[in-house]
Amino acid sequence: MKTLLPATAPLGGHALDVAYLCLRLHLGVSIALGAGWSKLINFTSTNELSKLLWQPGALTAPDWFVAQVAQLGFTYPSPYFWAVLAIWGELVGGLLVAAGLFTRVAAAQLAIQFLIIAFFWYESPELIVGMYYQQLLFWAFVLIAAIGGGRYSFDYWLARRSARTAAGSHPRQAVIAAASVLVVFFTQPAAAQFARPLSTITSADWQPLLHADWHGTLTYRDYRSQQLVTLATQLHATQTAPQDLRLQYSYREPDGRTVAGTDHLRILADGTRMEWDGLLMQLHHKQQLPGHTLQLVLVGEGQDDNRPATIRHTVLLADQRYSVRKEVRFASDTTFLLRHEYQLQR
Repeated sequence: MKTLLPATAPLGGHALDVAYLCLRLHLGVSIALGAGWSKLINFTSTNELSKLLWQPGALTAPDWFVAQVAQLGFTYPSPYFWAVLAIWGELVGGLLVAAGLFTRVAAAQLAIQFLIIAFFWYESPELIVGMYYQQLLFWAFVLIAAIGGGRYSFDYWLARRSARTAAGSHPRQAVIAAASVLVVFFTQPAAAQFARPLSTITSADWQPLLHADWHGTLTYRDYRSQQLVTLATQLHATQTAPQDLRLQYSYREPDGRTVAGTDHLRILADGTRMEWDGLLMQLHHKQQLPGHTLQLVLVGEGQDDNRPATIRHTVLLADQRYSVRKEVRFASDTTFLLRHEYQLQR
């Protein structure tokens, strides 16, 4: 067991080790709950105890975080893969740092995460002199990776126990068994998320739209009145290039006037992203549903109502049915709001 644990030792006097324990507990628990767990249950803070409660089936990487990962360039094999990896690294890594178990390994991977956040994601990085908390967390995890768990850690306790007689090994085995249960408990949902099929967008996905006239409705939110308005709508789609589509809409206004609108869609070369009227959107989910219906979920960062927002398009496409649900989440909100929805058939 001693060979499996990174070497650790007391820092010196007990007061110093107690202070270091408090630092480790704060960093580990705050990152595990405030960064990892809150993302998994799709909350952005831990101010309310109810937000920390287990929600079966709700554990997933939130769309806004997947979009951030994509913007950093982590698109292969999928930004969703890297988002899940980062979230579980925060959750499990934070708990291990707090417990002082495999402390150096856990702290090192968190230091790598905050290296990216502090110097690549942060808009104005300043090495050493920059006064922002992402860099502070980076250096804190570097410190813990260098020092280890200290006197009050499982690493230190287990290393000492391993040097004792076999008669004293039973408590150690119990701790190892408990740690193994925790690892299995936390990695099973993570493994299920990693198993999620990774797909790409192709021009063939959009072929059912072509060579047909579609009719139905557009329901949109009028921001002035906050009321939903429904218009009779027609659609004609054409392929203007191998990876480009033009969607031409005709709407009948409540006063009887007919107005036109156009959406331009372009699939990017990597197949995981597309531009929708100039907005860069990342493929978050692709699934074949019953009834030969294709579902695409696309997420991007842009503006709506002249405010920064995360924008999500959910597309359902079949031979006789086409729908697009656009939802927005403003920077100050935690939930998505329906912006508009097309329901069309031919």
